Amino acid sequence: MNYDNEKEMLPLVDEQGNIIGAASRGECHNGSKKTHPVVHLHVFNSRGELYL
Repeated sequence: MNYDNEKEMLPLVDEQGNIIGAASRGECHNGSKKTHPVVHLHVFNSRGELYL
């Protein structure tokens, strides 16, 4: 199942991380280069294998 809520609202931020507005996920991910906060977490085990 591919789930990506295009209508989910995300905060827009400037270079300093200040919230300057909001836009939908679809607007942020359509190539518009609108900046929103995001965290990517990669978890590896002791053998260096990536946990998915």
